[in-house]
Amino acid sequence: MASGSPQRDRAESFTAPDQVNHRRYEALRGFFVDGLTHAQAGERFGYTRWAMVNLVREYRAGRLELFAPPRRPGPPPGTTPAKDRARARVIELRRDGLSTYEISARLAAEGTPLNRTSVGEILAEEGFGRLLRHPAEQASTAVSTAGRDTRLPKTAALDFATWPARLDTGKAGLLLLIPDLPSTCPPSSLRPAIPAPASCRPPRGCCRCWR
Repeated sequence: MASGSPQRDRAESFTAPDQVNHRRYEALRGFFVDGLTHAQAGERFGYTRWAMVNLVREYRAGRLELFAPPRRPGPPPGTTPAKDRARARVIELRRDGLSTYEISARLAAEGTPLNRTSVGEILAEEGFGRLLRHPAEQASTAVSTAGRDTRLPKTAALDFATWPARLDTGKAGLLLLIPDLPSTCPPSSLRPAIPAPASCRPPRGCCRCWR
């Protein structure tokens, strides 16, 4: 074949390949198909004799992967086309105050179904918080939800003057929330009508109400 023939224009792609796996393939092909020795194949493709010996050994042991396995049908790993297509619409519906369930139902009605799990993942990725249905209907705790009052009620000290004189409750622990209880009530009113068993009494010194 003449040196100037069209077949020789890109011959260096096979005689001196740039990619590592391609170079390994050509070196192994020279050894197994063309009958080159380890030293000859290594010299031709830039390997030492011992590197070529190791290359042949790894290939025979099945530990050398020269070609990428065929990709399975469907989108590449790590991609989520359905989520990516619906992302903008999910954000829009969330800003309208719809819950995860409502967004999923709306997308299904619009012909772009997306399950609730994927909707929740999009909302979490975009920084949306959980919806609060009470006390303010369709209020969101996320600042990214526009047009909603996301402020929670402020805490305030209790005004005991507004409380009734008598308060019946089955949870006596409520009394422990009142500051300085012994000084606000006569000592006699703090004693239980029925003596509590020793096993039910709090440790000595933890509450002055049990003196």
